[in-house]
Parts: sequence; structure tokens; C-alpha cells
Amino acid sequence: MEKVVAVIMVGGPTKGTRFRPLSFNTPKPLFPLAGQPMVHHPISACKRIPNLAQIFLIGFYEEREFTLYVSSISNELKIPVRYLKEDKPHGSAGGLYYFRNIIMEDNPSHIFLLNCDVCCSFPLTDMLEAQKRYSGMGTVLVIKESSFLFLFFSLCCGPAVVF
Repeated sequence: MEKVVAVIMVGGPTKGTRFRPLSFNTPKPLFPLAGQPMVHHPISACKRIPNLAQIFLIGFYEEREFTLYVSSISNELKIPVRYLKEDKPHGSAGGLYYFRNIIMEDNPSHIFLLNCDVCCSFPLTDMLEAQKRYSGMGTVLVIKESSFLFLFFSLCCGPAVVF
């Protein structure tokens, strides 16, 4: 059976200086955005992916800062959400590499990689279907908005990786 895993990069307190002094008390991913914590938006989008088995949040915030939220969102959406705390800031690809065995432990057929501070329409189901149809190594979502490019980019860590 097909299994899909989502990985959402949440960063850590060593960044996010633009939100100071607010970020001294609240991690950036938990800042309210449209009535929900920022990280809620990509998590909710992932919930619509067929055969989603698990969502991982990877970052360098203290686990205690995410415990209540992770438990609450897991219960609300009825999907396992797990926070993986890096031992030190590894950067985006470094965090994926550091937790590669955990991410791959159930041998997912597809993996989505998102950043928690990117908000868009999240056409994740369409991306998955395109990935299957064209059998590529990865699928990239690029949205041009006011001269900014938002990228979900891929790493090849399985038979078909979707980002």
C-alpha cells in the first residue's frame, strides 16, 4: 500500500530575528496567522493528501514549546504529528539528513517537504498526481508572487519524492 509522509521544516530560535521581541516568548511557527498558528496551515494542507501516514516537524526549538500543539493537532486531524528536535541547527537539508532514518522507517512511497512559513493554496494532491503520472524524481512547486519565488524543492531519498 502507498504511504505518504510530510516533513515540515520549522526552523529554530537562532533565526527569526525579524519577529523579535515577539519571538522571545512564542516560537515563530506558533505565531497566529489567520486565527491559527502559522504551522497549522501547511499541516492542514497535508491532511488532504491521500494515504498520508505521518507528519514530521523538524526544528531546533525546545520540545516543550511544541508538545501541547503537536498533541492537540494530532488529535484534531486524526493523523500522527511528531516533532523532531535537532541536537544543533543543521540547516534545511541537514535536518532532513539527520532524521533520514526516522522519516524513511515505514518506507514511504512519497515524501512532501514544506517550510512552515510559506503560505499558499498548497495544491499537494495535484502535485502527487502529477508525480505519479510523469514518474519523475521529484516535483517542484514554484509560485511567483510579487517577484518572490516560493519553492518546495526535492531531495531524492526514495523511489518517488514529491515536494
